Amino acid sequence: MTMQLLDTLRWLWQKLLPSPCLWCTLPVLNHQQLLCPDCQTALPQLPFALCHYNLLWLPAVSNGLTDCQFDRLLSLAWYQLPFKHWIRRWKFHADAYSAALLQQQFVQLLKHYQAAGHPLPDAIVYVPMTRKKERKRGFNQAKILAELAANNLQLPLLDILQRSKDGAHQVGLNRQQRQKNLKGVFQITCAGKLPAHVALIDDVVTTGATANQLTRLLKQHGASQVSVWTLAVTPAFNYSSSSSSSALALKP
Repeated sequence: MTMQLLDTLRWLWQKLLPSPCLWCTLPVLNHQQLLCPDCQTALPQLPFALCHYNLLWLPAVSNGLTDCQFDRLLSLAWYQLPFKHWIRRWKFHADAYSAALLQQQFVQLLKHYQAAGHPLPDAIVYVPMTRKKERKRGFNQAKILAELAANNLQLPLLDILQRSKDGAHQVGLNRQQRQKNLKGVFQITCAGKLPAHVALIDDVVTTGATANQLTRLLKQHGASQVSVWTLAVTPAFNYSSSSSSSALALKP
């Protein structure tokens, strides 16, 4: 079935049974949209113009990333509603509609970034999963996002990062526990020198522990600059050293 025929069938289906907006549930106007125009306009926005598409310039981000090893950070939104809901629906429930919406929004962000004239990387890499975990989930969301980025920006995708083992689940761990949990779990299969500028794709950056580990590895193999691109970023917050729970602490 050609893409043109599939698009026509979706258009006919939309006329017969309009799809609901994934936020307000009212009907969308276009079969290619998953949000109605009002909800699209109302989506929480990060101040990209203020920070020149590098969120590390924002105290609400940088204050939560200790010993940050990567050079740039680009994320679609805060890890808060409604994006938090859609990310969890895709990641843990394989919800195709949430996945499609997040992928559309991510590609749109990258196109805005490119149109604004900011530096593109020389290649794309992504945060890997163990084979066991990827088989269990059925997909690696970071890999899917990396493939989208590479295709839309016409950049090479390097499948060079591997994860050898799964530690404890990262959710609920404080910064020190996350760092310990990731010690020695990543390897790189690249024999030669990496390109100078590499973009690392993941779904969410929280404390930056995973991104830092992989950035060190990439820079050890020749990358001089690493950008991290994600769907969402968690605002700066303080971890309690005596508890695995965390309290949100936005700083001015």
